[in-house]
Amino acid sequence: MAGKIAVGIAWIFGLASVAGAGVPAASFGTALFWILLAAHALECLVFLPTLRRAPGSLAGHLARTLLFGVLHYQEVRARADARDAAA
Repeated sequence: MAGKIAVGIAWIFGLASVAGAGVPAASFGTALFWILLAAHALECLVFLPTLRRAPGSLAGHLARTLLFGVLHYQEVRARADARDAAA
């Protein structure tokens, strides 16, 4: 949970910087925004086969992966592993 909070704060800082909200260190925040977006979009592509097999909405999984990246993927994998172990 702490990881998701940290990523959420990073997104907020990045978004505020891109929006021109007068955020201190705006150039860093803008770079952070684009790095987060690129990295998490790449994670969506890499994790797509697993996300397709996961129960629930694919669009929801993609949105959460775009927001939280590998942190969401780890939760999906843990639930899938638990389900497989119970079967």
